This record gives sequence, structure tokens and C-alpha cells, in this order.
Amino acid sequence: MIINRAFYRETASSTLAIASVLLVVMVLMSMTLLLGRAVRGDQPSEIVYLLLGFQTLAKVDVLLPLALYLGLLLTLSRWYRDSEMTVLAACGVGLMHFLRPALKLGLVFALIVAVGSFYFTPLAARQIDKVKNESTHRSDPNFSAPGVFVESISKGRIFYAEHIQDNGDVAGVFVSSLEEGKQGVMMAKYGHVFTDSKTGDKFFALHNGTLYEGEPGMPNYRILEFDIYNLRIEPKKLLDVPVTTSGLPSVLMFSRSADREVNAELHWRLGKTLASFVLILFAMALAYTDLRRGRLSNLFVAIVVYFIYSNLLGIGETMLQKGSVPAALGLWWVHGGMALVAIHLLIQRAHNQPLWALPAIFKRQ
Repeated sequence: MIINRAFYRETASSTLAIASVLLVVMVLMSMTLLLGRAVRGDQPSEIVYLLLGFQTLAKVDVLLPLALYLGLLLTLSRWYRDSEMTVLAACGVGLMHFLRPALKLGLVFALIVAVGSFYFTPLAARQIDKVKNESTHRSDPNFSAPGVFVESISKGRIFYAEHIQDNGDVAGVFVSSLEEGKQGVMMAKYGHVFTDSKTGDKFFALHNGTLYEGEPGMPNYRILEFDIYNLRIEPKKLLDVPVTTSGLPSVLMFSRSADREVNAELHWRLGKTLASFVLILFAMALAYTDLRRGRLSNLFVAIVVYFIYSNLLGIGETMLQKGSVPAALGLWWVHGGMALVAIHLLIQRAHNQPLWALPAIFKRQ
């Protein structure tokens, strides 16, 4: 049917456009936070883009239902605003006609969300924990934030560099370390990290500097000047990263569903898939545009509904973790309640009745 094809085409294009915008906003926000941590020296700069990729992958299953919700809403709103829905209604094609194609489109997106929620999001969570663990236990100095004192795991060393040169070397180097009970301070003109080709060991080479060893005023205190000083960087043994609940593979969750946190996480992953269908019902019910109230009045209401729905899911997940609701009930009460509200509003809209009607007792006689 020509109308259905036009509906699919415009809704899909609007959804993809909104998803692209939301993705860009999310990436920029995540990048800002990650770069801020790198500048403060809390994490190496070389893992910023790796973490950014995994964090983006972990949020796709949340982004797509929202994009479909807004895409469908804006498509039908434009049709109402341009009187296309009025013309279609005169031809016998009402709002309920688009329920089936909207649900078919929602099924496609729900399958994508399900794959992301049950597989890619936990995978991304595990990789994020792994990358953070490796960066935490690295022993080589991190000079991604010049002008900041950075503590290394290895032997309690503290590194400082004034700035990074174009060739990657660091200039104005300061190193403080405590080895075998002796306090040592080194200041060098510049330095760089290299790997020994024979042994594979890493070294931090300091050039044109001075070593102050021992405590000033004591007999063992000495000052040495050097042209090159190779400071060995001892690798730190990596610890096994415990798998968090958010990173637990979905296959294992079914066998551990008796655990409250695991059960809550399982319902949360399933909930992101089911939310696509509930949001479709709300989008169709709220799509009508009354130009006397402004073109974006229904969009504001739709966003409020989305935040209420998402907050209820978050509250429900917390209640599941605490055991405040039965494990078997899960988050079904949230989805069921919101679905009933959406169906009621959709029926009201299909019969051209007000969505928010006051009880008769409050109406003026």
C-alpha cells in the first residue's frame, strides 16, 4: 500500500536522523568527560578513544528506542500539521490504520535493541572494565597531562613534565622515587620511553640531568650529574578483573536469576526491548498537533512521558535489587501500567476525544 510505504520511509528516515543527532551529542558528552580525566592525569590519553567506542556501543540499546519514539512522533505530527491525516481520515484511513505498520517497524528496532542489550552492551561493559584495569596497573609514566604530577604504580614513583615536544619527548622532567629506603630526585632536560630490543624491558631514558640521592645533610647524600640515565620500568602484574553484574553474559544470568542484582539486570535488559513497543503507542497517541497550542506542545508532553517511563524503570530496578518487589514481578508492573495508559490515550485519540479529560465532578455545571 502506498500510504504504508510512505509511512515506513518517512518514519525510518526521521528515526535515523534523530538517532544520528543523539549519537553525536552522546559522543561529545562522553569525550568531554574522558578528555577531562586524561588532562587531570586520572587515566592515560591513549585509552580515551577506546573507552569512547565501548561506551558508545553500550548506549545504543538506550538510544534507539528513544529515536524511534521521537521519529514516529514527529512523522505523524507533520502529517497532522499539514492536514494529511485529515485527508486520509476522509478517505477512511484513520489513526489506528498505522498501528500495525508502526508495530512492524518497532519489531525491527526491538530486535536490534535486544541484540545490543543482551550481547553488545555486556560485552562493552566487560571491555571497559578490562581497559580501566590495565591502565590502572600500568607502570610506565603517563605524560598525557603535562604540568601535572602523576604517580606510577611501580615503586611509588612520581613523574612530572613541563611540556611534550613535537617528536613525543617530554621536556623539563622531574622524577621522585623511593627505592631500598633511599629517596631519590632526578631532574632532566628531556626524556622518552623506549623498549630494549633484546630483553623487551621498558626504560625511561633521561637526558642531561642531575640525580639527588639520599637525605640532605646526611653522610650518604650525593649529587650526580648524567648525560643519560635509563630508569627501568618494571611491569605490574595484572589482576583478574571481576565481572560486574552489568557485564555478565546474558546466558549465565538465567542460571543465576535467584540473585537479586542479576534478576534486576536481566529485567532491565529485557525492559529496553519491550519499551520500544510501549513508546510506539504513546507516540501515536501524542502525535496530534494543535497549532493553537504551538507546534512543539505535544513534543514537550512526549518528552515528559519518556522521562517518567525511564525513571519508573530505574526505580523498579532499584526495588528489585533491594527485594522490595517479588522477583517474578520484575519490571512487568512498569511496562504493563504504562502500556495501559498508552492504550487508553490511543483509544481516546482514535475517537477524537480529549486525552486529559477531567472527571465530571470538576467540570463547571
